Amino acid sequence: MLKFRKALFLILFILPALASAQLPYDRDYPAINYADSATYDAASLLFDDIDAGRIQLEFRGERGYLESLLTLLNIDDSSQLLVFSKTARKSRFVAPETPRALYFNDEVYIGYIPDTNTLEIASMDPNLGPVFFDIPQEAETELELTRQTSRCLRCHDTMSNTGRGTPRFMMSSRLVDSNGEIASHEVSVIMQDSTPLNQRWGGWYVTGLHGEQETMGNLMFEGRATSVSEIDLLANGNKADLTEWVDTSPYLTGHSDIVALLVIQHQIEVQNTMTKASWDYRQLMAEQGTVSAEKLAEFALPVLDALFMKNEASLGDQIQGLSGFTEYFQNLGPFDNSTRSLRELDLKQRVFKYPLSYLIYTDAFAALPEVLHTYLVDNIYQVLSADEDHTDYAHLDAATRAAILEIVSVTAPGFFL
Repeated sequence: MLKFRKALFLILFILPALASAQLPYDRDYPAINYADSATYDAASLLFDDIDAGRIQLEFRGERGYLESLLTLLNIDDSSQLLVFSKTARKSRFVAPETPRALYFNDEVYIGYIPDTNTLEIASMDPNLGPVFFDIPQEAETELELTRQTSRCLRCHDTMSNTGRGTPRFMMSSRLVDSNGEIASHEVSVIMQDSTPLNQRWGGWYVTGLHGEQETMGNLMFEGRATSVSEIDLLANGNKADLTEWVDTSPYLTGHSDIVALLVIQHQIEVQNTMTKASWDYRQLMAEQGTVSAEKLAEFALPVLDALFMKNEASLGDQIQGLSGFTEYFQNLGPFDNSTRSLRELDLKQRVFKYPLSYLIYTDAFAALPEVLHTYLVDNIYQVLSADEDHTDYAHLDAATRAAILEIVSVTAPGFFL
């Protein structure tokens, strides 16, 4: 009887829950074939080389494969971010004393928690958008890149698996206590470029300087406070290191850099909008064989807005990172003849000096459906080459538009053809 009850529980509760995690994709976007399609993201291609013996991933002591993996993927240590809220799949291992570390470049995000048995990988696939993997963190376990198509997507879905959602990267801001548990829902947001900085990074450590600009970084919400408005947020800010809260020696650096936090936020917003536009376009083409001009514009508009950083919240004061990420990121280029770059940072009123995303250089942007890609490029050119300010992108004055146009023309020859 006990075995029967266990089997019945499996049939009635567990199996339907697992199936429903993928059902919206199967139902709403069958043309994408997300779960079963081959992956061609940077992590998958790296592990193809590892499996073929062309490259070796090295296991190095307590951090396992982390350092070797970052080196092979060209991810710099200075990108390290530390999150202590229990909002990830391995939440039982995460606390203010043992935060989860994230490292990233333009295409790949690596999640690391000391003394756990896997590394997490999220990567931007040119065709599928965000894809998620694990690899073992034990030297005696066979090294294998395992794709996750259910558990990760319970959260990493733009509609929380209720339908018409697409995979996404995400960052949340929550009021959490000294155990990393959610302490209040007063501020509980999935962060966007438009999120004011005084509502960002709840549950995240933040190092770097930000003057009088408040953030929720480093805040543990507990005690007598009944509202975040009662708390002096600056008391937790402008920190060169995190020694008052956590021993960072198990990690690669002592930082969770504020500039890296700003850059990753912009990056995932662009990637998420590209994924949604690509999926919607491809599914409609599969269903109808054509996409109207109105629908094309509807799909493309969120991407254009993200590329031009239209909805970016203004910075309230000068921002300065201390991990070396600022210098590393800006030195990546590419540069025009005047050493200008789309990666050049402002960090005074806005994040980037020239507000057109550097992600136009990525494989994911190039792999967008041809009609959608052409529409985006044509509209980027129209905005940048216009004699007058565009009503939707008034933050781009004539001098800024001219500079961006020159930078792109030199650093991406043929982009506007």
